[in-house]
Amino acid sequence: MMYYIKAENLKCRRTFAKKLVLIAPLLMVFLASISGMYFVQNGYNWWYTIILPGFITLATALVNQIEERKLRYRTIFALPVSLQKIWISKVFLLAIYVLVVCIIHLVGMILGKLLINTTSLISITQMVTATLILIVVSLWQIPFCLFLSKKFGMMAPVLINVGIGIVLGIFAATEDFWWACPYSWAMRLMCPVLGILPNGTMALQNDALLNPSVLPIGIALSAALFLLLLTVTANWFQKQEVK
Repeated sequence: MMYYIKAENLKCRRTFAKKLVLIAPLLMVFLASISGMYFVQNGYNWWYTIILPGFITLATALVNQIEERKLRYRTIFALPVSLQKIWISKVFLLAIYVLVVCIIHLVGMILGKLLINTTSLISITQMVTATLILIVVSLWQIPFCLFLSKKFGMMAPVLINVGIGIVLGIFAATEDFWWACPYSWAMRLMCPVLGILPNGTMALQNDALLNPSVLPIGIALSAALFLLLLTVTANWFQKQEVK
C-alpha cells in the first residue's frame, strides 16, 4: 500500500493541491492574528468551521482533477492494479495532508498564544487535544468529498461540504440530535475541549455544552463513518470502467 501512496503523492508534485497544505494553515494564522486578543479563540473556531472543511474539499477535488484532466482515469483503469487500493491510497494520502495542515495550524496557534494572545484562557494542552480530535472527526469528509468530485465534479463537494455543511453544522451542534449530523461533530466536541461555542463565543461556566460525555460518542461515530465511507466508495470505484 505504501507504494500506492507514494505514487499518488508523486502525482501531486508541483500542484496546487500540495501548495494548499501550507496555504490553508498559514492563511488561518494570518486571519487569526488580526483578531488580537481573540487570536486563539477565532483561530480555532474559524479553522474547524470554515478553513479545514474548505481545505479538504479543495484538496480532494484537485486530487481527482489530476486524473480527470489527463485521460479521465483511462490510464488507471487499463493497468493491472487494484482499483480499490488506488482509491484507498488517495484517501490515505489526503489523510496525511490533513494531519500535516492541522499540525502546522497547531504550531501557529501555539506561537500566537505565546507571542500575541498571552492572556488566552485556552491552554496549550487543550489546543493539542483539540487538534488531535479535529483530525479524527474530519477524516470522514475525505472519501465523501472524493466520491462527490469523481461522480459529480468539483462544484458538488464545494456546495455540499462547505456551503450546506457549515449551515447544518452550526444549526445542529447545539441540539440534542447533534450526533445525527456529521457536520456538527467538530463544533460540538470543541465545546468541552476548548470552551468555544459553535457561534464562536466562549461558553459560560456550567453551560450544558461543556459536558465532556460527547467526546467518546463523537470520536466513535467519526471513526465508524470514515471506515464505512472508505469501504463503500472503494468498492464503488472498483466497479468503474473506462467510458
